[in-house]
Amino acid sequence: MRIILKWLSNIKFAIFILTILILCSLIGSIVEQTDKPILENLPNTDGLSGLLGSLSSFLGFSNVFNNIWFFILNIILGLSLLSCTFTQQFPSFDFCRSLNFLKNFWENDKFDGSLIFPTNWFPFIISRLSSTNYFLFQKSKSVYGCQGLAGRLGPVFVHLSLILILLASFISALGGILAQEFIPKGEIAYLQNFPSDHLIENLPIYPIRVNDFWVSHINGLIHQFYTNISSLNESGNESIDFTLSVNHPFLKNNVIWYQTDWDIIGLKCKINKFYYQLPITSISTSARRLWISWFPLSNDGLIVFFESLRGDFLLQSFNTTKSSYNELGQNFSLDLPLSTSIIDVLSCTGLQVRGDPGELLLCLGFASLILSTFISYLSYSRIWIVKKIDKIQLGGLTNRAKLRFDFHLLNLFNTKYFPEV
Repeated sequence: MRIILKWLSNIKFAIFILTILILCSLIGSIVEQTDKPILENLPNTDGLSGLLGSLSSFLGFSNVFNNIWFFILNIILGLSLLSCTFTQQFPSFDFCRSLNFLKNFWENDKFDGSLIFPTNWFPFIISRLSSTNYFLFQKSKSVYGCQGLAGRLGPVFVHLSLILILLASFISALGGILAQEFIPKGEIAYLQNFPSDHLIENLPIYPIRVNDFWVSHINGLIHQFYTNISSLNESGNESIDFTLSVNHPFLKNNVIWYQTDWDIIGLKCKINKFYYQLPITSISTSARRLWISWFPLSNDGLIVFFESLRGDFLLQSFNTTKSSYNELGQNFSLDLPLSTSIIDVLSCTGLQVRGDPGELLLCLGFASLILSTFISYLSYSRIWIVKKIDKIQLGGLTNRAKLRFDFHLLNLFNTKYFPEV
């Protein structure tokens, strides 16, 4: 067990695993992520391309981020960080907290900075160090002081924050929800269209009913679109209803419902006393979005153009230039003994449902990582003082700005702070 911990806590091993994860993430960003193997998308499967395609299909590069080996690599990296934290970082912090007195003073080249004082300066040196936030401990004629102990917690916080981020990502991958649907107005539907696969699906099992969908306009332009939805229980009874709009999602049971898009899927028409439903097709141009349908009422036929859900539409004859604007419920002006009108537009709303159980833990991990960055800038300095008969020797070590530590000591014990001497 000790050998495994030593192997996991090795920084070279952690860097190796991290490098593999970076390369796999790079491949996942370049290669299209689909459920189909890469081999099926290659036009030529002979030679080197066939070999690479077979290898990529075997390793699952077409679905990198949902492969079991990708999760295993993340778990190994997390275990490596965790073992390094408890076997190296915490013992290092405990060592820094321990009292280290010097009986015999080291050579000057072992210190980042050193000074020599007269013996009568001893009380003033202690007073000066105490006034500059040094924690001092005395044992006989030796004094040990330290400053910035919190700076030693920086690496610990870095490791713990990375572990939290990995754990949050793992929880999100196992229990995350991401689904989207186009649901017609008035219909009851279950969410079942998954943009990405998860190891454990956690979609809400309750059905939903789209009660209404409408679009608001300002100066003839679409301003906002809304969807009123009812959540149904297993018996089909309404448990709760809510209204969505863009940038105003709805939160229920840690699941967020978003309004993403909308579309027109058909027309409800009345010809004499009979009702019909006609299909409609969307046409997107650089300037606008149009919906087009066709009425087979005569030899010429009629084309209907919709620009929005406001209720007005353009009626165009198929073989002539004759056109007219009509509204919903208004009879067409036709040279036929028919009473024809469009009484409703069948619209559908685009919904996206997202739930991330690891989101709070992920935010906590990034907050801890930011905090560790600021903590790491704190310098941890240690000073030893040994009082002898003819002199006082002072030496210090620091983990940052080692070349300027001499200047720090000279500035710390400037003669202007010792007026009595």
